[in-house]
Amino acid sequence: MRGKAGPRRRPQPVPLLFGLIFGKVELLRLLVFGTPEPQMVLADLAGVAVLVGVVALVARGAATSPALWALNVVLSVLLTTVYVYADRYQTLPTFTALREADGGDGVRGALGSLLDVRLLLLYADLVAAPFIGMRMHGDGWAPPRPWVGRARLRGVGAVAIAGVVVIGVALVSAAGIRNEQYRAEQVGVLGYQADALLRALKPRDDLDLAAAYDRVAKLKERDHVSVTDPGNAAGFGVAEGKNLLLVQMGALQQLVVGQWLDGQEITPHLNALVGSSHSFPRHVQQVGKGGSIDAQVIANTSLCPAGDVATPTAYGDRLLPGLPALLRERGYVAETFAVGREHSPAADDLLAGLGFTVTPPEQPRAPGPAGLSAFYEHTLQRLTEIAATGKPFYAHLVTDPEAAAAGDAEGTLLRLPARLAGTEAGAYLQAQRAADRALGTLVRGLKESGLWSDTVLVVYGDQGGLRDGAAADVRAWRTGYRSWHRFNTPLLIRVPGQGGARHEGVAGQLDILPTVANLLGVSLAKERFVVFGVDLLNTGEHTVALRFHAPTGTFLDDRVLFQPGRGFADGTVTGLDALDGEGEEERLDVADLDAEEVGDLEGEYRYALDLMDLCDTYVASLPRR
Repeated sequence: MRGKAGPRRRPQPVPLLFGLIFGKVELLRLLVFGTPEPQMVLADLAGVAVLVGVVALVARGAATSPALWALNVVLSVLLTTVYVYADRYQTLPTFTALREADGGDGVRGALGSLLDVRLLLLYADLVAAPFIGMRMHGDGWAPPRPWVGRARLRGVGAVAIAGVVVIGVALVSAAGIRNEQYRAEQVGVLGYQADALLRALKPRDDLDLAAAYDRVAKLKERDHVSVTDPGNAAGFGVAEGKNLLLVQMGALQQLVVGQWLDGQEITPHLNALVGSSHSFPRHVQQVGKGGSIDAQVIANTSLCPAGDVATPTAYGDRLLPGLPALLRERGYVAETFAVGREHSPAADDLLAGLGFTVTPPEQPRAPGPAGLSAFYEHTLQRLTEIAATGKPFYAHLVTDPEAAAAGDAEGTLLRLPARLAGTEAGAYLQAQRAADRALGTLVRGLKESGLWSDTVLVVYGDQGGLRDGAAADVRAWRTGYRSWHRFNTPLLIRVPGQGGARHEGVAGQLDILPTVANLLGVSLAKERFVVFGVDLLNTGEHTVALRFHAPTGTFLDDRVLFQPGRGFADGTVTGLDALDGEGEEERLDVADLDAEEVGDLEGEYRYALDLMDLCDTYVASLPRR
């Protein structure tokens, strides 16, 4: 017969916590990337080994177990945040992105809708921690003995060192991968943070600012031809001396413009504006993590976004040249107004540095559409005051659909069919219908005040408002909705005295400044003013590069959307005509194209990368504030 069983042996803290943390890291990998390859699992093992090993070596003796459990708790929360971030932005965050509590449109507001019940597995062991963390002795419980011993410590140290070596090899092998998603998949969520740290510490090349204009112009010549001579440029100076009003509409996608829902016109005021404006239906967002503030800075500077750090954080210490200062030199009063956006002193400071007088964000004085209309009315009062002084104004208005989404007291919102009721897509349509109604208040006010005939009006969407997860609901209304449509935001430029014109070429937010400057009679070539976008009225086919919300190297031209894999050779190509249609979305691998097509696409891919790299170098070379 067997003897009486002795006390159950308690698992040792280091191997136990190592296993628990590694399991959580692999769960996140499965949720974000799918089934990993062996070398990817090895990279995760190495990252966990370094993390657990360092904590175990620093917190010795009785402190080892509590320290590792604390690490386990912190990582559970961080891995949850990483998943929510990845679901929202389609990219993994780095430590620079996670440290920003208010640097962008944020993850906090999306937690409730994005959490996956499978993430509860990250916390299952924490519920059982009191039972795991104590050792059973017969009929009672007792605290664990300290995990000590030189041999054990030497073993932990050796494993940690081996982990550092493995991570180093993984980082070197992934160094040439520009696609952040593939690089993160290759080195793992923990190794990706080490990769971000090394990239942040890497010194950038300095750019001679005196030669910056020529260098940027030479780079652009590789991709397109622009007419920069004022004597030959189409539309140059047709609005010279006119007021300029930019309206940045939050989360507005081209998806809703010109569309109907069961006999109801979704955006009647925008649709009316299209008829009298230069319209760019293939305009795309180019924002980074900052979202709304990124869009505002890009429109006013024609600088590429920083990426996974909001623009005020990345560029806030630099003297940025921009449209407000250019127009102030020509006698303009430049002011910016915002509604619905969280107040950020860093953003205000950056905008003031650009040359704006910053009016603190207006909160709606009434819920829903009336609130946003009140914001426009308040702004119109100020613009009328400026016009009365005899000076032209440049006003940039920034709105958020949440400021217009609530309430239907006047029956102005849409009657949603059952297939959209209670869905994210339905709520989005209501918000944009309300925002459009408020825009009508602005247009009427401009006409009634006499400003309409003296004001260039620019309306554009800052970023997509629908997540990929809402695509199925959207297709209940628009069967041709594709993943690329979340990048597709409207751009309308109305010039007094001119008729409307539809431009089928691609456009981006970087292109707003040079296009508007041309209309106002500001020659950027004579000013040697550096812009990374193009004048849309004087440029043929060109390449629009995307960043952050798509892998670095993603671009559109007038024919295709290109998305890289680990690099160019394993990228995919989708025709824009197919994307705009109602049929099946078809993607071709680069390997399936003929040699001439591959050569053209690779040239555009290299141009997109070089443009963003040069922009980063340019900003880093600007004087500090």
